[in-house]
Amino acid sequence: MSCNWDKRNGRETLSYALFLHRQELQRPKRFRRLMAIANTKLKLTDELIRLQRCQWKWQAPSEQQLDALLRERQYRDILKHNMQQHQLKQQRKRRQCLEAKFGRNNRQQQTRF
Repeated sequence: MSCNWDKRNGRETLSYALFLHRQELQRPKRFRRLMAIANTKLKLTDELIRLQRCQWKWQAPSEQQLDALLRERQYRDILKHNMQQHQLKQQRKRRQCLEAKFGRNNRQQQTRF
């Protein structure tokens, strides 16, 4: 299965969306729920930023609008960073569990020989 991002219109292809969905299903339930909420926040913030920038094509932004956009961008960047850190933490925890589980089995097999 190919995982593609359609660069022409900046949207996910069906195969890529299915790939992401499968990746989400492999995560623990609580983690999936939290990540789904964070992902929704991220998409809404990105959409808000995009709409603001589109408005500015016809009308120059005020100082307040620029400040609001800066705050939205900072929020988006912090949210992305926190999501990435949480994913890394989950991956490390999963790796440690696997190493503990399979490392114990490997040590037992090595002592038999």
